[in-house]
Amino acid sequence: MNKTLIALAIAAALPVAAQADVTLSGSVTTSYKNTGVVDTDAALSLSASEVLANGMTATATFDVLGGENQGSATLTGDFGTLTAGEITNDAAFQSGDVADVVGASDDSDDGDTTVSGIHFATTQAGLSLAAQVNGATGADATTAETRSTQFGATYDFNGLTVGYAYASDTANADPLVEGVTEAQTAFGAAYTFGDLVVSAGKSSVADDAIVSATYTMVVDALTVVAQMDNTPSGDYQIDLSYAMSDALTLSSEIDSTAGEQTTLVASYTSGDLTASVSKTSDGTTDASVALDFGNADLTLARNGGDEDTTVTYAVAF
Repeated sequence: MNKTLIALAIAAALPVAAQADVTLSGSVTTSYKNTGVVDTDAALSLSASEVLANGMTATATFDVLGGENQGSATLTGDFGTLTAGEITNDAAFQSGDVADVVGASDDSDDGDTTVSGIHFATTQAGLSLAAQVNGATGADATTAETRSTQFGATYDFNGLTVGYAYASDTANADPLVEGVTEAQTAFGAAYTFGDLVVSAGKSSVADDAIVSATYTMVVDALTVVAQMDNTPSGDYQIDLSYAMSDALTLSSEIDSTAGEQTTLVASYTSGDLTASVSKTSDGTTDASVALDFGNADLTLARNGGDEDTTVTYAVAF
């Protein structure tokens, strides 16, 4: 029997996996500014998920459009979740930083920053573990990144959560992006007393430990969230929200870290119409009106900071 016949015989003896259903999704967004600028963005993604014969689930995603080609493959089972491809650049470290002594990497334009790498997470008997290796390239496979190995661990018992985080190097090559900016470790603990959460922790690269307390109170239509940190000088933030009716909500935020800036927001929702107006203590006023047409949205927005008015039409499928 030749090699070809042997290969065919082996293939016929193996179980045939069912073909996974593939989902195609995307969007086209066009914005027009009063300055005459027209900007059109398109996104197209493919995703597929399949339950394997051994009970594990395999998932694959791939962005065809929307910037660089990005994708990931995930395997989930009783052992945990393994992801290869596009991952959040400091996910493993942040999973162990329960006291939030190192802020998560965040790009104000794109949200969480991503790289190409491998990430694993599992939870067993109250112990959660996460580990990842960041590759030397970004999610677009061309942008230079710093290779990083990360680890995070947390243990939860009776309302008290303790955590440890480690990163061998910076999680992102962009010095303007916050988060893990150098090799470091972090240790912390958080405890929940009903509506009050108190946390304390320290990073190996910081001189002072961070102690934070957050209190949440809900009384009928009023919600109050107050937070205070000991660093750098007793910073605080207070968020207030009051639902005057099913349609109208008033909210306010007082943030000492932004120079004791106060923001007032009024939001109104009626059917497919949503409108909001916000004003900050520096005199800036923003306003927007949005109409929801199902798979399409039309938005008119005014940015008081740069005094631009933008009309945006987005279609998603």
